Amino acid sequence: MNKNAKNEAGSKTDDVPLVQGVRLFMQKQGVVVYIAGVGIMLAVFVLVFYAIRVKRDNEQASRLLGVAQTQKQFEDLYGQYPKSSAAPVALFAMAASRFGVGDYNAASAHYTEFIRKYPKHPMLSAAELGQTMCSEASGDTDKALLGFNSFLLTHPDSYLTPQALFGKARCLQVTGKWTEARIVYENFIAANPKSKWRQQAESALQSLDRQVRVKTQGS
Repeated sequence: MNKNAKNEAGSKTDDVPLVQGVRLFMQKQGVVVYIAGVGIMLAVFVLVFYAIRVKRDNEQASRLLGVAQTQKQFEDLYGQYPKSSAAPVALFAMAASRFGVGDYNAASAHYTEFIRKYPKHPMLSAAELGQTMCSEASGDTDKALLGFNSFLLTHPDSYLTPQALFGKARCLQVTGKWTEARIVYENFIAANPKSKWRQQAESALQSLDRQVRVKTQGS
């Protein structure tokens, strides 16, 4: 079995490493992995660092969090230490991993639980965006569009705001609102000429133009 085949087979099991889960999470949204994963992974690592420093009843949970890599390991950690400082990270990892293997219902449920239990957590905005992406990936475009718009109103300055904008544009594109989708991308490029996200916006705009040409020529 070659390397690609092994990777494909591995992605269908519950033992999906967190990093792989996050990468697949982003890939399914058409996002450049080496850029888009930075924000969420940074939040994860910050919380891991914090969890490692806590004492007494959190020490064992922190130790397990430092070595956990699979869906089952995160589930076990969350189940055994639901009140530890490591629990929110484990729950977020469970959601991202489930999204990575295409189990959007389970991923959405995990994100919903995260939002309900940790409304003041630093990763709350990432969970909210993840939940909306579950709606998009499941084909509920109208709900996803509402979610992206809500995120943009609530978190206008978030490090994840560009991804919410691009998600909004994708939903507009899917529903045939090509002009509106184009405006989203063009406005972002004009307002952020030096942004690390500009290349992604330009690539998405080119893809939109190709789609419009194919549709108009075929009609």
